[in-house]
Amino acid sequence: MKELSKAENAIFRMGAVLMVVGAALSLFAGWWAVALYTLGVLMFAAMQLRAGYEGKDFVVLRLRRQQLFGAAVLVLSAVAMIAQQSGFHLLRHNEWVVLLLIGAVIQFYTAIRIPQETEK
Repeated sequence: MKELSKAENAIFRMGAVLMVVGAALSLFAGWWAVALYTLGVLMFAAMQLRAGYEGKDFVVLRLRRQQLFGAAVLVLSAVAMIAQQSGFHLLRHNEWVVLLLIGAVIQFYTAIRIPQETEK
């Protein structure tokens, strides 16, 4: 895996913190929570796109595609959160939480499996 610079790593971590804070505050803070969550997701996903894999191992390439899919699902969860906050009629019942859960599970799985495969 391509290593991120210190600044990129800081952006990655700050994005993760903003996602957690925005998701936790979504019950209370309204648009502030949406803004924090969306900013965090965009920072997190952008840094995952910046980190690459130059190797040829098929398993790691598959896991990397899954990781990028998880980031895309997190971005979709931010869009669903914005739509719900805006009163979009198709999204009324916190569908963004389901997308967040799916994205988080994929991210967690790939965060464990990629280092295992690169150590082999």
